[in-house]
Parts: sequence; C-alpha cells; structure tokens
Amino acid sequence: MDIVSLLRELNVSIAEGASATTWLLGAPDGSFFEVAPAQPEERLNAHAVRNLIAHHDAAPRALLVGRTATEGVVQRAKQGKIDILTAEPIRLIHAGVSYEAEENLAPKRPDVRSRRPAWTRWAVERYLLLAAEPARQPVIAEMLGTSQQSVSNAARYLGDLVIDHGDGLVARDRSRLLNHWRDEYIGPGGQEFGWYSLDPIAEQVTNAVDVANFLDAQPLVSGDMAADRYAPWKLPTRGRIYVSIPIDLSDDGFVPAPINEATLTVCTPRDPSLWKLLDLFSAPEGTDNSTLADAMIVYWDLAHSPELDSDAAAEHLGTFIAKVS
Repeated sequence: MDIVSLLRELNVSIAEGASATTWLLGAPDGSFFEVAPAQPEERLNAHAVRNLIAHHDAAPRALLVGRTATEGVVQRAKQGKIDILTAEPIRLIHAGVSYEAEENLAPKRPDVRSRRPAWTRWAVERYLLLAAEPARQPVIAEMLGTSQQSVSNAARYLGDLVIDHGDGLVARDRSRLLNHWRDEYIGPGGQEFGWYSLDPIAEQVTNAVDVANFLDAQPLVSGDMAADRYAPWKLPTRGRIYVSIPIDLSDDGFVPAPINEATLTVCTPRDPSLWKLLDLFSAPEGTDNSTLADAMIVYWDLAHSPELDSDAAAEHLGTFIAKVS
C-alpha cells in the first residue's frame, strides 16, 4: 500500500517532520499537522488499532493506515480519538476532520439512515451473545423496548451469523458474532467526565456508585472493576461507570481531571440500550446485576482502553462470553 500516493490523491502535501519517522502534512484546507505513519494494515479494526497504538510511544500520535476500516474505527476517527488513512475509500481523517478524494465526493442522494447509529441491531447482537438459550423475536423486542420488525430486520442484516432453530434466534458461531459486533459497534458514546482521587480504585468506584445511587443516576460499573468480577485477569487500574444523568463528585474526594489522567471516568452514554440487558448474563455470585454493566459493554470498554494489558483482559473476557451456552 503506497501511503504517499494515497496522500497525493487527497491533494495533501508531504514534507519532513521533526524526526526521521514523522511527516509534516499540508491539507487542502490550508492546515498543517505532523503525523507518524504506522505500518499499513489490510483492515483497520479494533484489534489492529489497539496493537498499532500499543507499539507507538512517541509524539505525534500514530497515523493508522489500512486498505479498509470498520465502521467503529471510522467513527472513533471522526470523534477525533484516532487518525486514519484508508485506500477504500481514499480518505484521511485527522483530529476529527475528514479529507476525501474528489471521486468520493460526487453528489449522492442523502441517506439519513446511514448517519444514524444502529443501536437496535447492535443491541440484538449483544442479546444473542449474552443469552444462554435461543430467544424468540417478540421476547427480544420486549426486552429492548422495540418492535418485532426491528429485531427481524437486524436478524436479516446479520445473515448467516445467526440462525433460527424454530424455538428462537441463536448465534451460529458465538466467536464470529462477537468479532462482528466488536468491529461494527461504535461504543456507548455520550459525554465523559474524568475524575482523580488517591483512594484505591475499588474504593473510588464504590464511592461514585453510592453518590450516583443517591441521585437516582442508575450507575453501572464497567471497565477494569467489572471485568474483574466477570472474568478476573488483571488488577483494576482505572474505574469506569455509566450513569443516566451527569453527577458531580467534587465534594466526595475527587477532583476533575482530563480523561487520559483520570483515575475514574463517569460517562452518560448515548446508546439507549445499556440498561436493558442486565438480567441476561449471570453475574458472579454476590454481585448485583443492577450495578454491573453487561459483559459485552465491559468487553468493548476493555478492548478500547488505553491500558496496555487491557487487550489481554478483553480477550480473556471475550473467550468467557463466547463459551457461554
């Protein structure tokens, strides 16, 4: 894959950067920025992105290059979380700004559906991976608070990834469906708030959950702490909880902090299904399902955590999920 040719197709100028491994790019809109091109991949998915970032330890952040990229990776790039360059389509996304080749910009009939996150379909996939038995479409629809037609459409889209045994839908191959969901899901989204405390992580999470419960914010523990309860693998080094409304922890031993420096992240998610599937997956004995995010969300958070050992923890939890039957 010729990175230089791709950039020239985008009318991006290339000059030497501050080091031997960086380039200074000049975009068509007149902006200049320095990048460190990573080794090209055939397909940029969540796993590939994690590996590339883990092996890049210098500024500026890596420019991830792939022939194609999954929807989830593209969405992360558009949110400014990563920088990517792809060949199909020819596109550079840097700091959330997208630059595309002229042939990609031909007038198209607006497709509103393509801009709407597929929350229902992704939730159906989560359902099938969390459930130990086949489930009929009306049952899935009722739990998700959607129509049976929406569930049917999701099953049709998933094709041979799911089958209907007559007594309900079930994943044909749990590992394949897990990988498909991981690559396509864009994450819970929403607004994140970083907090810092010197207290042990378990104590921070407990304190934050207590505050959230007092405010009726329906807290769900995710990340390291939740993974440690589902399938222990690593010592928790950061806390993460989801809440239905923003909460202020400044009077409870925390101080605001940038996300990359925070010891606890509190997120008000955009995905409307986070609280809908809590009873499907058996939590470990002594764990309250009502305060633990479902295992699929925990898995996604681990797979996208900045911690280097979270990738192995995600694989461990993913294997645990895939074996449930």
